[in-house]
Amino acid sequence: MSQDLSNTLQKDHALGQEKATRQSGKGPKKDYTPEEYVSISESSEFKALVKKKSGFILPISILFLGLYILLPILTSFTSVLDGKAIGDITWVWLYSLGLFIMTWVLCMTYVKKANSFDEDANKIVEKAKDGGY
Repeated sequence: MSQDLSNTLQKDHALGQEKATRQSGKGPKKDYTPEEYVSISESSEFKALVKKKSGFILPISILFLGLYILLPILTSFTSVLDGKAIGDITWVWLYSLGLFIMTWVLCMTYVKKANSFDEDANKIVEKAKDGGY
């Protein structure tokens, strides 16, 4: 029974690789040796990409979490957001709406920025495929 399962898994794996090859229009993905992974990770291009990603993700994450955590703190321990802003709508409702808007804006910003990260990563992969490391 385990032999049947093993054969089935091997067939599924082969079909998946064949499908990926047909979709990409390229040959099968090259497997890198541990030494190649180390040389790629120590390259200036890779380090620059990691630094660029960290320089974007860390401040955005701190901003997001800080503003999100500030809402329960302000509503629980102060009365700053209790005042009326527009008619019967209080500042807490506007702050909450602002959090939704902030979330969508940050998500759209990240998607656009991630595309540039992907381009840089693809350049590193292409250089690795050409034996540049």
